This record gives sequence, C-alpha cells and structure tokens, in this order.
Amino acid sequence: MKKSILKYGIPLAAIILMYACSKKDGITNQPYDAYGISGTQGQLKINLAYAYTIDYSTMLIKVNGKTVSSGLQTRQPFPGGGYNTRGSNFALYLSVPQGNNAVSVVIPKVGTETDSVVLYSGSVTIPDNSPYTLHLSDTAGNPRSGKIDQLLVKNVVNKMDTGFCRFKFVNLIPNLAAVDLYLNGVLIKSNIPYLNATDTFSVRTGVNQPGWTSAITTTWAVRPAGALPTSAVTTSYASSNGLQSQKVMTLFTMGYSAGTGTRLPFIALTLDNNE
Repeated sequence: MKKSILKYGIPLAAIILMYACSKKDGITNQPYDAYGISGTQGQLKINLAYAYTIDYSTMLIKVNGKTVSSGLQTRQPFPGGGYNTRGSNFALYLSVPQGNNAVSVVIPKVGTETDSVVLYSGSVTIPDNSPYTLHLSDTAGNPRSGKIDQLLVKNVVNKMDTGFCRFKFVNLIPNLAAVDLYLNGVLIKSNIPYLNATDTFSVRTGVNQPGWTSAITTTWAVRPAGALPTSAVTTSYASSNGLQSQKVMTLFTMGYSAGTGTRLPFIALTLDNNE
C-alpha cells in the first residue's frame, strides 16, 4: 500500500501543482503563459477604428516585422473583438515584448506576404504586463498617406462586484472636436475630445439602471459636445449585451459625423475581460 501511495501520489501531486500554476487570468481565460500575464511579456490588442473610403478586407497586422493576423477589416479589434464590431466576442490579447514594439497595418500583394500598401506604420511602448489597446483612427487624409492617429490605452480589468459592469470611453470621430456620451438618454460623460479616453466608470446592471424600465435593451449614443439631449444623435447603438454583470468593456466611436457608406459613424464595444 505504501509503495502504491509513493508510486501514484507523487505524480498526482505534480499534476495538481501544474494545474495550480496554469490558473486562468480572468482576462483571456487562457493560462498565464499564453498571453504574457507573468514574466517579461506584455499584452496588446489593436483596434482598427478608421473609416477609409475603401472597405478593405485583406489588411494584415505586423508586430516587430512579423505578421500576426489574417485578413482583417475596419471596426475589427484584433485579437478578440466585442459588440458591434467585426471581431469575436472574446477578450484576447497579443503577447508582445515589454518596451518598444513596431506595429504596422498593411495590404499584401495578392498571394504573398510582401507589403503592397502600408496603411499605418508606428511604434508603441508597452511598459508592463498589463493589458493595453492601441486604437488607430483615420485623420480624414488620403487612406494611402500613412496618416493615422494612434492612442494607447491601459485596460483596467480587475474583477468587478456582481451587479456592476465597468466601462471606458474613447472618442475616435475625427471631424468632431468633442462629444457627449449618453446611456438610455442619461448623460454619462461630457466633452470628451477627439483621440481621448475617459477614466473608467461603473454602471449598475438590472432594471431601472440608469433610467430605463426594461433590462432587455440598452442604448448608447453620442452627440456633439454641448448639444441638447433632445437633439439628433451623431450615432447610437442598441443592444441586449450593453450591460452585463462583472464585464469590463471599452466603448469607442469611429467614422465621421454625417458620414455615409464606409465612413458611417459607429459606436462599438471591445471586450477587455472575459468575466
């Protein structure tokens, strides 16, 4: 009996220890070493939030010279996605080195990985192993001019109390100097300049929070800063996923005020954790 315990007990203990060391991180629901939660790696999501005159569907993201994505479209955070985006409904991040990283968005020559058009080329510094999103926004210039605005935002993803969800809002509409953010007709944040992020804010989930009579649908909307709450919205987004207990999300606007076609303004949400 003693020999059996020694024979099977030691391997079992090793398995338990390995499981304990590969616990999920609450951000990606992947083991720590998969997305750089520990050690020297950083975490990066790239939000393709520009509205070109052409709706490209073959864009590739490169990090430090290596292709890390397949063909992407605008309004598609990578990796992962969110609501009213063209991505998935998971909060994923790239594992990248801490420190300076070269990032580019390109259109390859057909059938190759050779760059045909460089839509964006820049660098981003990841200071630690916290999750970050690099938001890329159009500047109304020629889409092949390489003129893209960028904003790096740290995502605060620690676990929320039950009954609350947490948001951050990023204004990426180039032709509005600033906007006001509404939730179900209630002013939540005011005068957010272009290419700026708000601080985080929490919203209680459930009926009558804040100011609606049904929890089935929530409506986010933006207006030009200072516009009357009864004025026409620049854009809005109604969803049954708008408020979820313990979720952490980033709201962002993109496109152009009064834009049409590929430059239509949008509100969308990236998922920053998978709670």
